[in-house]
Amino acid sequence: MRKQKTDDVDQLWFEKHVGPAVNRFDAVHSPPIPGLNELEQRVKRHKQDVKRMLWKELALFWLTAIFVLSSMLWLLDNSRMWFAVVQTVFAAGGIGYVSMIFGRRMGHKWKN
Repeated sequence: MRKQKTDDVDQLWFEKHVGPAVNRFDAVHSPPIPGLNELEQRVKRHKQDVKRMLWKELALFWLTAIFVLSSMLWLLDNSRMWFAVVQTVFAAGGIGYVSMIFGRRMGHKWKN
């Protein structure tokens, strides 16, 4: 176990005083390594969980989309002015949200 950017004197002191205790700790607390069958079952279970979660999110998306589209069509039938107002507000909100997300990413990307 070598520490990054340390002097050799510090490294030797660490290995002499703390090294045996760390090695004993590692030997006592080593994690159990699963067998091949157990590992394959974990992977299969994880894939099923991810697939179930994606189907759930897709169903929620479609329910929300159906609700939004039906309310928009209802607004279009009742009043074209309110339809235009709601569309403008949603478009402005979407543009603002996207600009905040991408603006934040670009700001983090250029920091040095």
